[in-house]
Amino acid sequence: MPSVVKMAHKDRKSDVALIYAVFPTAGEGHDMCRTLLSERLIASANRFPMVISHFRWDGEIEAKEEHPVLFKTSPAKAEVALQRIAALHRYDVPAVVRVSTEGACSAFADWVASETM
Repeated sequence: MPSVVKMAHKDRKSDVALIYAVFPTAGEGHDMCRTLLSERLIASANRFPMVISHFRWDGEIEAKEEHPVLFKTSPAKAEVALQRIAALHRYDVPAVVRVSTEGACSAFADWVASETM
């Protein structure tokens, strides 16, 4: 019989917080992952291939290479992790966005919670 992955709905204990951020270099994204893992502020992170970001800065339209990272943490640690990323980031105005989730796989949510204790 195939295994069934239980999805939690409206069960705050099963929520996982995602934090999306971009970095000017792959190395800075890597270093941020290592720092947050060592401080137990995140359970894991996914570094994505380089993207081109388009934005207006100081009145000029820009297009820059950036390196996105998706950090996974518990709701209890999300605000501290977000603030830590912002504090360590070299941008004056870093793009750091928290996405709250409901309905994470309960086993994954439990693992995330245990890794961020």
